[in-house]
Amino acid sequence: MKIDSILHSRCLMLLLFSLVFSTTKGQVKFSTVTSSKEIGKSDFVQIEFVVENAQQIEEITPPSFHDFQVVKGPIQSSGMSIVNGAMSQYKALSFVLQPTKTGRFTLPGATANIDGKQMTSNAVSINVVAGSRAMPVQPIPQPVWPGEELDFDREYVLRPGENVNEKIRKNMFVKVQVSKTNCFVGEPIVATYKLYSRLQSESRVTKHPSLNGFSVHDMIDPTSDVSFIENVNGKPFTVHIIRKSQLIPLQAGTVDLDPVEVENTVHFLKSNGPIKRRNSNPLQELFDRFSGDEEAGERVDQHVVLDSKPVAIAVKALPLENRPESFNGAVGQFTVSASMDTKNIVAEDAAILKLTVKGSGNLPVVNAPTVSWPKGIEDYSASAKEQVDKTVAPMNGFKTFEYKFIPSVAGTYTIPPISFSYFDPAKAVYKTLETQAFSVPVAKGKAAIGRPAILSAATKESDNGPARFFQSHLEWFFAILILSGLAVYLFIQNRWLKRSNETVKEDVKPADALMQEQKIAPPSPDPLERAKELLAVGQYPAFYKELNRAIWREVAEKLQLRSSELNKYNIITQLTAKGWDRPQTALLEDTLNECEMKLYTPDYSETDLQRILQHAEQIIQDLNK
Repeated sequence: MKIDSILHSRCLMLLLFSLVFSTTKGQVKFSTVTSSKEIGKSDFVQIEFVVENAQQIEEITPPSFHDFQVVKGPIQSSGMSIVNGAMSQYKALSFVLQPTKTGRFTLPGATANIDGKQMTSNAVSINVVAGSRAMPVQPIPQPVWPGEELDFDREYVLRPGENVNEKIRKNMFVKVQVSKTNCFVGEPIVATYKLYSRLQSESRVTKHPSLNGFSVHDMIDPTSDVSFIENVNGKPFTVHIIRKSQLIPLQAGTVDLDPVEVENTVHFLKSNGPIKRRNSNPLQELFDRFSGDEEAGERVDQHVVLDSKPVAIAVKALPLENRPESFNGAVGQFTVSASMDTKNIVAEDAAILKLTVKGSGNLPVVNAPTVSWPKGIEDYSASAKEQVDKTVAPMNGFKTFEYKFIPSVAGTYTIPPISFSYFDPAKAVYKTLETQAFSVPVAKGKAAIGRPAILSAATKESDNGPARFFQSHLEWFFAILILSGLAVYLFIQNRWLKRSNETVKEDVKPADALMQEQKIAPPSPDPLERAKELLAVGQYPAFYKELNRAIWREVAEKLQLRSSELNKYNIITQLTAKGWDRPQTALLEDTLNECEMKLYTPDYSETDLQRILQHAEQIIQDLNK
């Protein structure tokens, strides 16, 4: 039994410095990452030495942490992510440090033998100032050896007389923090789900919060294991971010943030005697644990399920008083500008008017403002491009709408100022901005320039009888010609059908076989049929345009909406009220946005085309439920 234990411990020690894992794609990187570049003398900082996409790692040597005290570490972590089919893996060794004095310090990089090559990670600089840059914290209590008190790195030891469940209750819990509990419809709030722990455990999320009633925008990758040190009642805890999202309320009322549920297997070592003094070298201490040189004792595993308490968010409706006609759901602080993207506009040619909304707020759900086009201009639905930083709250960036239009004849057109209204939640008032008016001179097209000369020449040549009559009634001759051709086609088709029916009488076949022989397809109920045909023949811009049109058409039909009511903010609000959850509305919103962007982006791949078609089919299926 003892031999098995020693062999197991030696294997664990070997795995620490012989980390073998496979990658499908990616360049080997060895980097140093710090949780903060400026801290207070009483704060903590986490230093991570991260190896990405390596096959084998040996002989990791961390630098000497002069002017810092190691309060936790080394901590081994690993993970992977899959993006567009490419898998990336990493291994990391991290330490939690506390500075011993103020000043600017440079921590050298770690060294390691990676895939048979000696590599060094980058150095990092940390500025240490007096006091604290974070929430006020108390110094970490130092253990007394031998004694009664344990530090947070050794809470896995279960001392005689300690109750397992009580120890877990004091040293492990889950909670959700929100930036505010009162807000307006469309005003973003930040919700952060955290797991606090001073124990050694294996944890997994068994129930994710549904977050119904909100448009959800993740501020960090939910699959990443983001962790840091946070003080709670004077005790340092390792905090794991389960999810951090920016939530945009879609409707008024009291909305509960669902709890998250985390299943944990907590590992304890049941102590049989006094605890030995910890080695001052953290790496040596880690070897001691793996090699069995630390206190002996029985291993105890405890299974526990933790969940957070629900949090109620009071969402206020946007006021109806003084609401501008041009308001379409924008909430935040914005500016607006417009420009004509096309110069030297020619009749019957396409031109583009650009309008950019810039600022902070619910930018992803902001819709295109309405343009009052003058007579003689044919307009098309606006496309949108956005660049938004979702890692800050409220979201910050800009969204550009491109309005494509075609003037029918030459002349000077005046496009009146475009109004954009938004609600400022900080002042609880509506504000309306206007762009400048545009005077658009349109030159004659090539066809228009040549047409008068041709007509003039024809007039001179046809100054008598038959020629003038033929010219005056040219459209009738074309109509007769077309109708004659159609009559001949129908006559031939009718004879062919009669001959086919006589053949069928001799050998009766199923209706489907008959339709196949006659090449007459039954009417298809698939609203995406036309889009699939365009995809099959490689007409990709037309495919995206038809896909976008089909989705809007199905949404309008299912929700019984007029064309004036069709905007993303309105349909997402109504679908949410009908029971659609966040993944469904996000899929709809992302698909529409991608269709609009692809109309002006000549970058097509078979994977993207098939993926967005599958998304559209899922949306149609959800609408028909």
